[in-house]
Amino acid sequence: MNIDHTRQLHEALANAHKTVSSMSLSGCDKDDMFELMERVDAELSSPRPNEQTVSMFLNSIARSLRNEPKAREACLQLEEAMNRSGVPSTWQSGV
Repeated sequence: MNIDHTRQLHEALANAHKTVSSMSLSGCDKDDMFELMERVDAELSSPRPNEQTVSMFLNSIARSLRNEPKAREACLQLEEAMNRSGVPSTWQSGV
C-alpha cells in the first residue's frame, strides 16, 4: 500500500470519526466504533499495513454505519478510498 493510498484511507477514516462524533448513537456503540477506528488507524500507521486487517476493520465500520442516513457520505468516502487503494470492499454485500 503506497503513501497516497494510506493518506486517502486516513482521511476517509477521519471523516467517519467526525461523522460518528456528531451522531446520536449510544455511548457504547460510539465507543466500539472509535475503538475500531483507532485499531485501523494504528494499522495504517505501521510501516507495512496488513491489507486484510485494514479491509476487515474498514468494512466493519462502514457496515455499522450503512443504515444511518447521516453517515452515507462517510461510507461512500470509505468505499472510494478502499477502491483506490485496492482494499477489498464488502460492506455493501447483502444490502
